[in-house]
Amino acid sequence: MSGIDDSLLKALRAIREGRFVYGKDTGAGDILGNMCEKLGLPRSYGDPMTGRINCMVIHEGNPYGCEANAMMRFLKGFIKIFPVYFGVHLAPPLLFRTSRLIQDPVNSLAHILIASVRSSAFLGTYIGIIWYSICLVRTRVGHQLLGIDQSILDNTWPPLVGSMLCGLSLLIESRHRRGEMTLYVVPRALFSITERVLHPLKQTAWWNKFGSSYTEAIVFAASMTVVLHALHKDKEMVRPSIRGLMSWVLKKEMDENKRLAERHEEDDERHLEVRIKK
Repeated sequence: MSGIDDSLLKALRAIREGRFVYGKDTGAGDILGNMCEKLGLPRSYGDPMTGRINCMVIHEGNPYGCEANAMMRFLKGFIKIFPVYFGVHLAPPLLFRTSRLIQDPVNSLAHILIASVRSSAFLGTYIGIIWYSICLVRTRVGHQLLGIDQSILDNTWPPLVGSMLCGLSLLIESRHRRGEMTLYVVPRALFSITERVLHPLKQTAWWNKFGSSYTEAIVFAASMTVVLHALHKDKEMVRPSIRGLMSWVLKKEMDENKRLAERHEEDDERHLEVRIKK
């Protein structure tokens, strides 16, 4: 979704592994050299011997600066994801609240459109913040203002700062959507943490085939257990869209549960009547 070229990813890995070193000929010049030719830029823009990867390579040929690149990344992300989010926001009313959609189509579609624009703006901003944070650290502040060694700037700090700041884009979304995003992100974050921490250890351990994937699956299962328990105890605790989806998926089980509940109520009423008569 961010549209990053594979050559840039390879260059970042090479920098981290010490195979792409500024000021030294390590034979890694072709990693970005071919990309520069494809973009119509001089090969020297991606040559480590020059001491720095030119910003136009990071911007993938955009000549208008870091701010314009961030805006273009935002627009590309927004346009690409809008049809997806429109479908996501349209599906619940179309499947579970059809009568309301038919009764008031104008307001319903306006609400769907606004929600789709907001969600698309969230993801576009997420992408734009990451890209501008990279430019801010490696160029605007680190290189131009502080004059820090470029090899340090391109190793860890730009992706780290971008990853930390991009979460601010979640403030664009509505409150209930922030909660939904959190439920999705937490298992992925646990996967990343356990993968990084356990990877050096699990290669020779008996639990090698378990690790991060099973950790994520366990967290997901626990989350689903909470949702299903809430749906069983008091369905009003669950958001209408989730409630409608789960009711559709578990229709047979929920109908059976409803019949059992009604039967228990009837039994309780009979017992109460018997006690009153006595």
